[in-house]
Amino acid sequence: MLMNYRCPGCGNTMEFSPSDQKMYCVYCGSSYSTEELNSIIDRTGLYDHPGSTADTQNAESTQQTAETGRAHATIKMQILHCRSCGAELAVNGVESSSFCVYCGQATVVMDRVEDYLQPEYIIPFRITKEKAEAIIRGRISQGGFIPDEIKNFKIERLRGIYIPFWLYDLYYGDDQYWRYTVRRGKTTYTRYAHRIGDCVFKRMTLDASKNLNDDSSQRLEPFNMHDLQSFDPAYLSGFYSDRFDVGTADIDGLAVHRAKELFDESMKETVKHSDAKLESSYPVHRITKREYALLPAWFLTFRYEDMPYTILVNGQTGKMVGAVPFVKKKAFSLFAVLSVLFCFIFAAIGAKLTPYVMTAFDDGRPIIMYYCLIGLAIFSTWSVAITKYKAMLVSIGLTRSGTTNKYVSERAGR
Repeated sequence: MLMNYRCPGCGNTMEFSPSDQKMYCVYCGSSYSTEELNSIIDRTGLYDHPGSTADTQNAESTQQTAETGRAHATIKMQILHCRSCGAELAVNGVESSSFCVYCGQATVVMDRVEDYLQPEYIIPFRITKEKAEAIIRGRISQGGFIPDEIKNFKIERLRGIYIPFWLYDLYYGDDQYWRYTVRRGKTTYTRYAHRIGDCVFKRMTLDASKNLNDDSSQRLEPFNMHDLQSFDPAYLSGFYSDRFDVGTADIDGLAVHRAKELFDESMKETVKHSDAKLESSYPVHRITKREYALLPAWFLTFRYEDMPYTILVNGQTGKMVGAVPFVKKKAFSLFAVLSVLFCFIFAAIGAKLTPYVMTAFDDGRPIIMYYCLIGLAIFSTWSVAITKYKAMLVSIGLTRSGTTNKYVSERAGR
């Protein structure tokens, strides 16, 4: 069943506007709050909702699929009809809002929203399409080693998508012993720290889509849960949205695992020893609530050297997720030059200090120690650089991920 919100003034399609948080007519420019529009709809029925037009013979309940965890090699497609131009729409098995490929009209698939996908909450888009593009172009333009071809990229796709998330309330507590070492002169001692604590996680977010890379969706966080609104399908108009295809039974364990990681990280900080290791642990946990919500994100895809790259922007906060290729030779050459320069500076300082040090000491051990410290500083600097380089490669890999590109591209319309 398709539903198109109609403008009370001219009868044309309305879409949700992130800039003023209202429904906006793309033809006459009229705008209404969702409350105002829903009130008019209740009185006049100003939307197309003529009954189911989907062929449901092969339709399968996503709720059943998510809860049983059965895998499917192919994506079920449903053929529906655009209520504006009558064209057939091919919509994949998880889309709940889309666009007509012929007339571009924003359409909400109401049979899915009502029968399969009824979120409790939604965070409406606050970042506009133009703002999302500006954020990405601004960040990329600042990169000194990014090729000009990327800095002046041509957009292949820029789509706003509501991603399905489960929100978990979870109690977690633990009785832990941490092991660490301390050094006294030439002797190393093993010490133990005892920590007991508990905490409550409120609305921890977990991606409920199989098709989106979990690392990418997690990097979009945090979302500000103060902006959660009771679900209203009007917010979907003008954007893409998916229904969940991962049930809570599949990710309860992941929720507990994430709670443990966050809890252990906080506990380790109280030990105040970088080499601290968790020796023993006696955790207790309890999931107290699960809620279903749609959270907004922009997906911008461009091509570089015939490879697609997709960068994400949190549709609420504007946080950008993703990295792009850079000229490695230029980056490493500059770092090497700086390393050599620092060596000469430290060596010059050491040469100036040598006469004074030799006057104070009969042997050359202080000088040897000084140059050892120089070597250690250079080694540490390169270690940090290599660590950051590896992290950058991981981010570039996510941006170039075929899974993410497929998630964005397999959608009808604009």
